[in-house]
Amino acid sequence: MSTVGHGHGGYRHPFIVGTYFLGGVGDNPRTLTDLAMSQFSWSIRSRPHWWESYQDENIREQWAESAVGKDWIVSTPSSMAKVSLSEKQIQYVLDELSGYVFLRDDANHCQVSCFERIWESDSLLDHSTFSSFNEALVRLRKDKTLSTNTASALTVVDPMLHPLRYTQTLVSQPPFHSISLQPPPQLTDIYTLSQKYALLPSDVYVSPSGEAKFLSYINDINPQTHRSIYGFMQQALTSLIPLFEHTLTDLHRNNPLMQRIPGSCRYAVWDEPEPPEYSDDEEGWVNYEREMRHWSLNRPITLPDVPGAGYMGGLEERKFRVSLKGKRLQCIVRVEEHQTIPGGPSFQGTPWHVEGMRNERIVASGFIFTAVENVEDCNLQFRMAVSYPRGFTAGDTGATFRTWGLRDGDSCHAYIGSVAIREGLAIVFPNIYQYRFTPLTPSKPTSETGDPSEPSKFTVTSFLLVDPDLPVGTVISTRSVPPQQKGWMRQALVETLVLDSDVEDGDDGKGKDNELAQRRRRRQLPRLPVELIDKIVDMVDGLVDEDESRRCKEALTEERERFWKSNDNYHFCIPFDVWNGPEMIQ
Repeated sequence: MSTVGHGHGGYRHPFIVGTYFLGGVGDNPRTLTDLAMSQFSWSIRSRPHWWESYQDENIREQWAESAVGKDWIVSTPSSMAKVSLSEKQIQYVLDELSGYVFLRDDANHCQVSCFERIWESDSLLDHSTFSSFNEALVRLRKDKTLSTNTASALTVVDPMLHPLRYTQTLVSQPPFHSISLQPPPQLTDIYTLSQKYALLPSDVYVSPSGEAKFLSYINDINPQTHRSIYGFMQQALTSLIPLFEHTLTDLHRNNPLMQRIPGSCRYAVWDEPEPPEYSDDEEGWVNYEREMRHWSLNRPITLPDVPGAGYMGGLEERKFRVSLKGKRLQCIVRVEEHQTIPGGPSFQGTPWHVEGMRNERIVASGFIFTAVENVEDCNLQFRMAVSYPRGFTAGDTGATFRTWGLRDGDSCHAYIGSVAIREGLAIVFPNIYQYRFTPLTPSKPTSETGDPSEPSKFTVTSFLLVDPDLPVGTVISTRSVPPQQKGWMRQALVETLVLDSDVEDGDDGKGKDNELAQRRRRRQLPRLPVELIDKIVDMVDGLVDEDESRRCKEALTEERERFWKSNDNYHFCIPFDVWNGPEMIQ
């Protein structure tokens, strides 16, 4: 049984060593103008019911007027750039809205978000569903004796507490025996494969009608005592399946992104400063170098632009469409709470990162924000790796910076947008994009909002989808690894003994499957002494106590944080070399 597949289907992933490739990895870089056009487009498409009014000429004029003369602030790897859009570029964005209308999935209440391949919805689940789930989380927190939290963050469902530990965790294999697995071979891989740990996804079956059902337990949620949470997880994942399908369709290698502005820049006037006449004229050479720097960054340049004919259609065209219906999937589930307490600890955001390592082969992430309270500002931001631009003269930083926002030595990535978090938001994005949360800014208290001492917080449930094209069994899941929690085993043994006692006393055991009955049963005394129960549990192979789980979590967290830094160095932050790249004009 293998834990990491060497073959791959149609989806790109961030688990490669990008420094092996001349010119970096990732998508072709977008021009600064293109990124500003994306901001303008999203400022329209983030409005309620924009698709119902985008053809109204009066409204289109209002949208156009709001963009004329406006400076769009585009983040670059090393600075910020102000970009103004021309009337032709503004018209292109307005005409392009027809393509986004075609892409909208009204049946599943979702649309393209701030950038391509990111899909979102505000109406997948109703308020009562979120309320019930949040109440179930309260019960889960009370029942858990082991939790991982800081002053500003709490991981309510934590897949890192009980991962697959190579050479230690027992994995079931047919016909009826268990073995511990060896780490995956690294071969030429230098950082993307963990030799110690792998997160354990759950197996999920998606019916032909699109309903998701868990086939194995969710790591860190006891299926016997918290069945109501399993019901919500299935409902939430079912609602996310269409968004995952759209994201994977857009991510598929047969569906390359359409760029608004292809091509490179060119100079209309050369007019280079003259060098000093004499080689020993030190002051002259200093002045010449200063003039050259100013000239290279300010000489007249013709930047690439949208086609003269404007938007020609085709944004919605896809050569390949992904369907997850009727398939068995794997996903990792996580629930986190972040908060800022007035006068106390505050949530300072998260670093840029992707989910998992090559061991888990996560291809896309789906987030649902089930509770957002007293939050004024907190955003989910995205960036993507980009390759070197093409068609510029070696050493021409002026051209590369004014066209793509890249200076010599800059990291090869692009900031592609952000989404304000809000209750009910569901968003799915590919794992080739890094993401981060910005610091949480509390709402200003008013007479309506109530107590200013109340914390600002949000709860996010994450579904991390394993590459669905991988053969079954490539990534080890909870279907092959029995629960490792020693507390679960002890609780199950106690409840079994109590249940047996109830049946012997004449109770037929009916009605015992609800959570209230199970809590009542846990307060009863079993027929065996506690010491004997503990001894039985200690004899079971493959179980982990709470202290060992904490140590495992700490080690795994340190490993993943090291991976994030390496992933920056080898994938998302490869230095741009303005003197050496593919298709360079010498």
